[in-house]
Amino acid sequence: MTLRPSDRSSAPRDDSLHDDDGRPSDEHRHSTADGGSSSDPTAGPDLDAAAPATAADRGSDRFVAAVAVDGEVLFAGPSVPAVLGVERDALLGDNLLEHVHPNDRDPVSDALSAVAADRTVTHRLRHASGGYVWVESVVDEELAPEFGGRVVTARRVDVDRAFPERFRQFLEYGTDLVTVVDDDGLVRYESPSIEEVLGYEQGSTVGRSPLGYVHPDDRERVTERFYRALDDPEAAPTMEYRYRTADGDWVWLESRTRSLPDAAVGQLLINSRDVSERKARERRLTDRNERLDRFAGIVSHDLRNPLSVIRGSMEMARLQGDTEPLERGERAVDRIDQLVSELLTLARQGSGIDEPTEFDLEGAVREAWATAGSDDATLVVGAHARVRGDRGRLRQALENLFRNCVEHGSTGGRTNSDDRVDHTSDGGDDLTVVVSATAEGFLVADDGPGIDPEHRDEAFDPGFTTSADGTGYGLDIVREVVESHGWTVRLRPDADVPALPPAVPQPDGACFVVEAPGPDAVTAAEPWIDG
Repeated sequence: MTLRPSDRSSAPRDDSLHDDDGRPSDEHRHSTADGGSSSDPTAGPDLDAAAPATAADRGSDRFVAAVAVDGEVLFAGPSVPAVLGVERDALLGDNLLEHVHPNDRDPVSDALSAVAADRTVTHRLRHASGGYVWVESVVDEELAPEFGGRVVTARRVDVDRAFPERFRQFLEYGTDLVTVVDDDGLVRYESPSIEEVLGYEQGSTVGRSPLGYVHPDDRERVTERFYRALDDPEAAPTMEYRYRTADGDWVWLESRTRSLPDAAVGQLLINSRDVSERKARERRLTDRNERLDRFAGIVSHDLRNPLSVIRGSMEMARLQGDTEPLERGERAVDRIDQLVSELLTLARQGSGIDEPTEFDLEGAVREAWATAGSDDATLVVGAHARVRGDRGRLRQALENLFRNCVEHGSTGGRTNSDDRVDHTSDGGDDLTVVVSATAEGFLVADDGPGIDPEHRDEAFDPGFTTSADGTGYGLDIVREVVESHGWTVRLRPDADVPALPPAVPQPDGACFVVEAPGPDAVTAAEPWIDG
């Protein structure tokens, strides 16, 4: 679009210079003293004749400005807000070059000069959204006497206008994100789906490098392949990476890049889609496979020893007529049963909570105690709490914690714990196990001998145990369940249990602390503990 003499009324009609009703648009009509149109470029344009913005102005793709040779904006047409998103007064008195993309300032400055060889230049202008829009600016040869500057007509030439009209609906309603970048690696166009996929307003990223939105851990890899595609027209890389959304979150994108043959449109066409759900499924599958591999390795190795004991014991019993070896065999069978039960539980754990429900912590605690408690131990429930989570899996975690407490902390110095260091209890009193809600979540503590401080950091490691009879997976199961809720579990050196009955002393043995965000810190569908 232009304002040179060939585009005025004496030239063949150019529809881009007319309103929808076929009349010349206000910003391209030059007035004479008697109100008629003139083809004389020196007659002086009455550019402000239609200063009140009309509906056509608000939807316009072009505007007119008068600009001095040094770049000062002397006049801004009424369609400036439609193109740049700023009011006309915001440009008046400013240097136009300051609104031009830094990489495009030299050619714009040359077009404004007195000795310009080419007064048509395609460049980027800063939009109020913070991005840039592409425009084609045509600078009149002659100065406008009323302003002492040249008339500049700027028309938007964003890449979407290069697509045929019949294809535009595919871009508007498609779920994939279509991006076009230029040979500088800067965005020239992004399809309307950017609002749905990433939350950005369409056009707000134009003029910026997409690499600035890539996750720092992925940026080096993506940058290398991105610039290889820019340099090599035959390259067509497919990349998966994390991209920052307008809300500051990260989504996984899969992008396919192709070189464009028409340099006027852009250098690269990038088709991207959100694959976050697929990546989450892949992570869950990887976690499950790792657990199954761990299970298979343990079964193939650890079950051989007790099975050998059983076979040897049975053979000795047959040869010697002695029943003691049979008792050893029975203990080995019990050991296998425990091992298989815990390993299957571990292998079947998922990595997330599909349908959390709300329930009382005390109810889940007493259900777990009925399964894993002991007649030689006493359960005390302190402060109560409401929990939103998977009740069945939380019960599994509590059962493993109780079993750990009972097997290690009961009187008589039993040392067949899976995950505790072996100690011997001194007294003859029954074990007390305490469960209580805290400000951060809840805790499970006992008054047994406790855990050696040097082993606290590794107590939850899979397979860690100091007992010859332990599997080392009881606390690993606890960790899996807690982390699947988005919570954390750790050992604390002191219990400091709130809301204990007066007759119950503070437990000084092992203290397992589960911490979770409260209901005010998460959405209603997420797991939480409210004490």
